[in-house]
Amino acid sequence: MTAAISIVLVVLSVALVVYLVVALLDPERF
Repeated sequence: MTAAISIVLVVLSVALVVYLVVALLDPERF
């Protein structure tokens, strides 16, 4: 259970970082 939670947290973190990078590099898209 803890491993699954860790995986979910890592995926969410990566998704958030990617979203922020895209928002910074391409602000017209948002």
